[in-house]
Amino acid sequence: MGHVPVAEHRAAVERLLGDGVVETVALDRHAAGRRLAAQLVAVDDLPRFDSSAMDGYAVRPAGPDQRTYEVVGDVPAGSAPGFELAEGQAARVMTGARVPVGTVAVVPVERTDAAPTGPAPGTVTIDAAPADGQHVRLRGEDVFAGSVLAATGSEVTPALIALGRSAGCTAVDVRARTRVAVVATGAELVRAESDPGAGGIHESNSDMVAALAEGAGCAVVRVEVCSDEPDELRALLDALDADPGVDLVVTTGGVSAGAYEVVRQVCSPLPGFAFVHLAMQPGGPQGLGRYGSTPMVCLPGTPVGAFVAFHVLMRPALDRRHGAPARRAGRAAYTGRTRRTRTGRVQFVTSVLAPDGTVRAPDARHLTALAAANCLIEVPESVDQLISGDDVVVHHL
Repeated sequence: MGHVPVAEHRAAVERLLGDGVVETVALDRHAAGRRLAAQLVAVDDLPRFDSSAMDGYAVRPAGPDQRTYEVVGDVPAGSAPGFELAEGQAARVMTGARVPVGTVAVVPVERTDAAPTGPAPGTVTIDAAPADGQHVRLRGEDVFAGSVLAATGSEVTPALIALGRSAGCTAVDVRARTRVAVVATGAELVRAESDPGAGGIHESNSDMVAALAEGAGCAVVRVEVCSDEPDELRALLDALDADPGVDLVVTTGGVSAGAYEVVRQVCSPLPGFAFVHLAMQPGGPQGLGRYGSTPMVCLPGTPVGAFVAFHVLMRPALDRRHGAPARRAGRAAYTGRTRRTRTGRVQFVTSVLAPDGTVRAPDARHLTALAAANCLIEVPESVDQLISGDDVVVHHL
């Protein structure tokens, strides 16, 4: 059986995960990072009324040379003045306060003879004639009710929360976070708090993949480590499939062709479940299907393979499901020693993109190189070496 093209398996992962669910949530800090599933539309004008942009005095000059005004009111922020300004009158106003009808301009308090605090004076003198409209924010000058504040697919940012809330929006339609359970398999895996002994290794895949999933907008609801015993894995997957709070299971390990490949043993008999070897390195062995009704993506057991496979195969499907725009690859000039690569499969090389736009592949091995990387170089199947100066495709991490 030949190797499956990367694009073919990526498309299969996208079909398995589907489009996701739309939900309405409060427009507050908890919505930050979500993607809009519909336009965000202003409910109110912004500002809601003509307001002062400064602490000072709203004035209505009787003529161009007027400097001293009768103060007829005091308007703190949050109140609505119950009076109008006649010619020659002024009112003390605070920043954000609604200005009285008749206001021509606002004069900052530092440009008057009034004290900045204490009771409002009976009269106020200004140092120069103000321009019409000075320091007055007109109703709707930022946003009119019914205006589109953000398009479908936009990320809910702290700034968008401020804009939306200021324009009267209290809720938003967003893509629901995919609720993910991560299961790392392998008899050799030992949890962080335990001694690996003579034949064990420190387990790292579970939290690495969980962190990758959270970075892709998922909500990680379970993180498990399982042995190579089929009955143990089957019982765990049964429990996850019965849990309505789990949308997706991601496993690592147990997908190759060896004697103790527990994920393959448990899942290969299931209808529609497929285990393949992709024309890519690292991360060639892959599996996907449904365990019961729950989508399941099976990544390889090596940390680098699982990391690369998540970025290349799962991240695009999760971005699509969450309404995020497709991540675009860039290009850069490779620099460094000549690096031999294998033909017949796409190579993804953990690499470092420098500020000058060049990219290099660290000489370090495996996880040390992964920890240093901020991108992946994609080397086509037909290329057998990277030479300094080559123009290469770069995927940002």
